[in-house]
Amino acid sequence: MNISIDKDSREPVYEQIRRQVTELVNDGLLSAGQKIPSVRDLAKQLGVSVKTVYSAYEGLAAEKIIESRHGSGTYITDHPDVVSGQNLRTREEMGGSLDEIPPMRWEPYFLQTGFFTMPPYHAGTDKFIKMSKGSPDPALFPFDRIKQVATTMLWYPKEFFFDIGHPQGFQPLVEYLEKEMALEGVPMAEGENDIILTGGFQRALALVLDRIIKPGQMVAIESPTYSGIMNLLMAKEIGYVSIPMDKNGMDTDYLAGVLNQGEVRAIITIPTFHNPTGITMSQSRREHLLRLAARHRVPIVEDDWGRQLRYEGKASPPLKAMDTGGYVIHIGTFSKCFLPGLRIGWITSPAPLSVSLVRAKAGSDSGDSFFNQALLHEIIVKGHFSRHLRKTLREYKKRRDVLCTVLKEKMPTGCSFHKPRGGFYVWLELPHNIKSLPLLTLARRAGMEFLPSSFCMPDRKDVPALRLSFSRTSVEDIEEGVGILCKVIQDCIDNPDLLSSGAHSYEDLYK
Repeated sequence: MNISIDKDSREPVYEQIRRQVTELVNDGLLSAGQKIPSVRDLAKQLGVSVKTVYSAYEGLAAEKIIESRHGSGTYITDHPDVVSGQNLRTREEMGGSLDEIPPMRWEPYFLQTGFFTMPPYHAGTDKFIKMSKGSPDPALFPFDRIKQVATTMLWYPKEFFFDIGHPQGFQPLVEYLEKEMALEGVPMAEGENDIILTGGFQRALALVLDRIIKPGQMVAIESPTYSGIMNLLMAKEIGYVSIPMDKNGMDTDYLAGVLNQGEVRAIITIPTFHNPTGITMSQSRREHLLRLAARHRVPIVEDDWGRQLRYEGKASPPLKAMDTGGYVIHIGTFSKCFLPGLRIGWITSPAPLSVSLVRAKAGSDSGDSFFNQALLHEIIVKGHFSRHLRKTLREYKKRRDVLCTVLKEKMPTGCSFHKPRGGFYVWLELPHNIKSLPLLTLARRAGMEFLPSSFCMPDRKDVPALRLSFSRTSVEDIEEGVGILCKVIQDCIDNPDLLSSGAHSYEDLYK
């Protein structure tokens, strides 16, 4: 077996062995069923330790490229070309016949996912400013603290880290969130409300909707709203009615008329730092919303994604804190204020519903990663989370202030926006004759990107508005990106024919 080792390479020796054996298989120089040197023989041949070769062989065995045969030695497996990604054969080559039975028709199960993601764009220049993605900036993640905590946990592992635990979640983290919700004014005494940990906001919302919505029933959502809510409703084939918004949040007078028709059986709202508008629902609207829920006996699902991302002003109480009748199901998440990849969210549910939610969770996914939940709890109790939050709030506030300042200075006549007190987003309203999709094409060509309004509208129509996210963009790039956008808007005002060269539908963005 012809393998050469470079001990000066930055690639570990065991990885060099594993890679070269795989390459020999792919090149046909090691064939299926061929015997290869033992660990000890290859170590002697290469002048490396037995442990090094053993590590390489372990990796190859895990990939099913080699196998050990008791009392015989080590061999290349029967189909190494398949497991290493080579020669993935068709059914005919495997000996099957397509003529025996008709093929399965999967078309009825297809899901239209046009607005689930932004279409890719390949910029012609190295500098391209993205203000479309609304998530935390990875450059601000506290990697050193995470590494320190995770290393300690793995150095002294506990059985429950990697076992299937209770579907309600890691109890110390549940208890921490109970105290946090109590501090927000939510009754958390026994029999009032309970905390259930989930794998992020989407999983929490899916679990709740499965319990409270029956086939054929509809929900009310805001217009515009968070695209993830609409995507989930589409995936679950749940119908929805859109409720317009104004500067005070959801138009509850309009909602009252919709509820009178009797088709809507739940309300989904983002009352604090609304995505995408940044609006916080007024106190009077919150009270009216709760009274409507009580009158029509419909639950409210509160998406409280950004409460911890407040930059100034007095915090509005969550709807859940005002809920004396047990109508509100509150959903929170760590995905925006900390690490989105941990996938940790939570439900604050009225106690009568909580047992059903936990049982449904056990039946659908058995539970989430206790290691991730324990890691987060350890980061919290050591104070790393609060320090991270203080640091990132200062940075995000700075970025928001720069964005709003540059918009005020440079946005053309006919544009307007609301300065959010928290969250990640600014909703820019455009002159009535400028739609966001054709504008996006022109902005991309000029070197920046935003989220078009059609991704946030329940009817997916393109309206004269767009969302700018400042969370993942530096101050310098915000200044430059907003300058580019304002110039493109002004060019379109001066020469409306420019818009005809842009996209006018989601599909056009792929052209």
